[in-house]
Amino acid sequence: MAVTAASFINKFATTQNEFDTARLTDYIARYETITLIELFGKELYDLYVAGIAGADPIYEFLRDAFTVQLDNGVLLDSRGVDDIILGVVYFYYHRDNYTQQTINGGVKNTGENSENVTVFVSNIQARWDEAIGSYHSIQLYLLENDGVYPTFLGLKKSILQLF
Repeated sequence: MAVTAASFINKFATTQNEFDTARLTDYIARYETITLIELFGKELYDLYVAGIAGADPIYEFLRDAFTVQLDNGVLLDSRGVDDIILGVVYFYYHRDNYTQQTINGGVKNTGENSENVTVFVSNIQARWDEAIGSYHSIQLYLLENDGVYPTFLGLKKSILQLF
């Protein structure tokens, strides 16, 4: 499954109309490739893209959800690459759209019968943290299997600490 605006359902549900869908599509284009390059490193990213196109099982394994227990007992649980992209895009999209920029500066929208909630309460932190959990699982799997993936040079991302 490739991530599209239509992918933002269920846990990642995002209200969309013709304007929001275009904006969400822009966020996917902005963050999908860079997130994958950061996950794998540039060289492994290029091999991953070619491997997925060629249906190579070692890259399909990374793309799909997996749960693996290492010899030292560590449990690696990844919900898959698309889940990572959904979580990262969800985070940036909702974080950036919490306020709107006007000529007078940043403003927060208010509804007639509603009240905005904090970033923590709106669960965007949880979406990020779950995505980064899968991100870490994939990276640990790559490190444990460096004979299969010798070009791994991914960057570490952090779980958000709001407290």
